[in-house]
Amino acid sequence: MYKKMISLTAIMAMIVTLVMPARAYADETQAESQPVLKYSVLMSGASEWQEADNGEYVGEPENKDAEISKLKLDVLDSVTEENLNGITYSVADPEGNWNEYVTAGQETGFDSEQKIATFKIKLTEELAEKYNIYYRAYVQTDDQSEGQWLGWAENDAPSGTKGYDCGIKAIQVQLTEKSTNVDLDTANSYIVKTDIVPEETVKVVYQAHVAKIGWQKKVEDGALAGTEGKALSIEALKIKLKLAGLSEEDQKDSKIIYKTHVQSYGWQKEVENGALAGTTGQGKRVEAVSVRLEGAIAKKYDVYYRTHIQSFGWLDWAKNGEKAGSSTYGKRLEAIEIKLVKKGESAPGSTKKAYQVPGIQYQTHVQSIGWQKKVSDNQIAGTTGQGKRIEAIKITLPDSDYTGNVEYQAYVQGIGWQSWKKNGELAGTSGQSKRIEAIRVKLTGEIAKYYEVYYSIHLAKIGWCNYESAGRVTGTIDLSKKIEALKICLVKKDAETAPNTSGVKYVEGYKSGNFYYNGYIKGVGATGNVSQGNTVGTIGKKQQLQSLTLYLDQSNKLAPSGTIQYATHIAKEGWKDWSDAGTTNGASTGTNGMEAVKIRLTGNLAKYYDIYYRAHVQGYGWLGWAKNGQVAGTSKIGYRMEGLQIRLVSKDAAAPGKNANYYTEKKKTATIAVKDQMHLRALAYASNTRYLILVDTTANRVGIYSGSVGKWNEVKKWVCTTGAKSTPTVKGTFTVQGKGKSFGSGYTCWYYTQFYGNYLFHSVLYKQGSMSVIIDGRLGINASHGCVRLNINNAKWIYDNIPRGTKVVVY
Repeated sequence: MYKKMISLTAIMAMIVTLVMPARAYADETQAESQPVLKYSVLMSGASEWQEADNGEYVGEPENKDAEISKLKLDVLDSVTEENLNGITYSVADPEGNWNEYVTAGQETGFDSEQKIATFKIKLTEELAEKYNIYYRAYVQTDDQSEGQWLGWAENDAPSGTKGYDCGIKAIQVQLTEKSTNVDLDTANSYIVKTDIVPEETVKVVYQAHVAKIGWQKKVEDGALAGTEGKALSIEALKIKLKLAGLSEEDQKDSKIIYKTHVQSYGWQKEVENGALAGTTGQGKRVEAVSVRLEGAIAKKYDVYYRTHIQSFGWLDWAKNGEKAGSSTYGKRLEAIEIKLVKKGESAPGSTKKAYQVPGIQYQTHVQSIGWQKKVSDNQIAGTTGQGKRIEAIKITLPDSDYTGNVEYQAYVQGIGWQSWKKNGELAGTSGQSKRIEAIRVKLTGEIAKYYEVYYSIHLAKIGWCNYESAGRVTGTIDLSKKIEALKICLVKKDAETAPNTSGVKYVEGYKSGNFYYNGYIKGVGATGNVSQGNTVGTIGKKQQLQSLTLYLDQSNKLAPSGTIQYATHIAKEGWKDWSDAGTTNGASTGTNGMEAVKIRLTGNLAKYYDIYYRAHVQGYGWLGWAKNGQVAGTSKIGYRMEGLQIRLVSKDAAAPGKNANYYTEKKKTATIAVKDQMHLRALAYASNTRYLILVDTTANRVGIYSGSVGKWNEVKKWVCTTGAKSTPTVKGTFTVQGKGKSFGSGYTCWYYTQFYGNYLFHSVLYKQGSMSVIIDGRLGINASHGCVRLNINNAKWIYDNIPRGTKVVVY
């Protein structure tokens, strides 16, 4: 069925080289990649395709009843056999109506009752840089008794006939390197019947209203309307058609329809055929346009248009209702060009980027700054290097071509996960000084079919995390860590390279029960497990710790990886080697015990946490808090370690106490006489002043102490009344804040001292305004609304003597 054409020896040698299959080089170690041209036709009335290689003809030139109805070209890589980009082609019917261009591997043509009369092939991209494409058609016109091969056409020139009632019977195509000398007859490659009716002449006519100028003269078909280099905005447009050569019916049916995106108004309604789009006399700039054809003209032509935009310059061409220009950026449209292009013909230029609009836009509310300006498309929102928390966010899709929403959710300090927000709603808080610790963002609706959203956060003391996407969580929970900045972008699915989403992007903190420890007491035996912050060992019993074992439950894979390591200093033995969590570290005999300890973190655990610990030492009591490998306790003085407290603390959370005075090599010169359990408890605390107050809500006692941590002396001990069962006194560690002489309505409480919110030390209840008539003078019971009631003289003593900042411990 297929016959090779006879041509010059040099040409055939070149063709053989180009179409040599990759398998011919199978024995060579390095096969060179070459483009391999193949093409196929479907003859009218046939069901099977005919195929040919580069330089061969395909079709049925001798069959008077057969004509080509469909065409397909492939350019394959000689090594991978994959279809290459870089070739487009189009076909026309006998009247010269062209189909749109298709690319390699795609079919073009007509149904079996229509025939291809003309075809053209164009190389693009890398193929166009290295190769030429030649092709010719075998035709038999109604003026001929026999068919003939037309001359060779090349590089997007038409090959075939127009105006004859006939189609192409066979074609021949060859791809040649530009460096190859090709001697081909290129005469008469395209025959047009001379007595056909000339094509209609149509034009687009448009006019711009420019700031400070007014209406300019009308221009046509690709001419510039507006200005360049004058920083003047187009404020309005009028566009219409000239339809010479079209029938009266087609002229009535043809429309050009357009709309403008106007400053502060957005997209206006469409207008048509010379009507004004935009505004005049308002000083409003046009920022973008959309133009389309409708009716008979739309079947034969495409309308192309491009805009010159402030800061961007000339953008690429848009067509047929696509958006051109910009929005959201506040940039003026300064000039425009519009032209009509016949269906199937090439665009006037690049069409890659005709419209500049942010894919996604977002805004952050930042600590001590407030709402920042909106940013878009991977720009940084928030701050870095300033230690400021993001407190709220808003995210929008400014001008999407698709319906749908951007939805987002924030995990907020003290609140947890809020409900999902969308399209510019506020997520987080404003005016509450609460940090956002984690976020998630997703697309919903139609836009989610075409785009994915990616987002990256900057964490305090960590830095930028890699991107997360599709509604998955990034940030931290239970770590008191703030998000300081974020970046968000949209990426087309299967069309663009997505940001890096590898690595850790979400971390959950350890719960209190995940970390615990136990020990062994000399002469007593093993202790039970102790939760973090509590004491392993004893206080006031003169018993020495001998060993220590720490445990960290790491079953939650979202928690930071790493381990805890610890070493003990044993009397008469010195320092032991480091042990990992779960391993006992301590004395090698039953006679010696611990004097000091050091504890450290490894891996990501050290990235997110500090480890604090303090020792209760013979003669001293509680020393200060050591952290992250520092030595806590004593050495060289023979003092035993009796108790130990350990805390795993997020780097963004408050330390349990001052990181000072945690180790000594000096013997104690004086001791504090411990009076009772309240006094013993007081020795463990530090205060920002020389005073410390303890409140026992069970025994209803208040103790006042002076001194410093481990050295507190009892100053006062009073009976008090604390909160009733239904209104208990708040428990915890607080500080003295405001003071006042009295308060009350229907009664008076004298000499109040605030230690937390509405919780106060004050006198028992007196008749309003009186200091002598008592309404409720009960003490030593649980009966108050939560405050600590005292004898009026004791309340006045605190009011007069205890400074602000003094620590108050309620238990």
